[in-house]
Amino acid sequence: MRMSRERIFHLADLIVKELTASAAVTVRAPDELRAEVVRVLTEEAKLEDSIDLEVRRILASYARPLPEGSREWEVLYQKTREEVFKRRFRL
Repeated sequence: MRMSRERIFHLADLIVKELTASAAVTVRAPDELRAEVVRVLTEEAKLEDSIDLEVRRILASYARPLPEGSREWEVLYQKTREEVFKRRFRL
């Protein structure tokens, strides 16, 4: 799922708000923390997009194309996504 910039900013604000409200965490520079959270969320979204693209390419290369959204396509998508994730991160 692609995240919009607004969604990323909203999530970053929620994370920073929770961290600053926690007694166990001391935040010295909330603006810098927010920028770092936005950066990490953006990188994570790009990673998810690249994995999604790779999985869709793999599924499209099958001899018998499956209709996207069908139960069989969803099962193959999840299995292939797990394989790609494991291959990329060597889990």
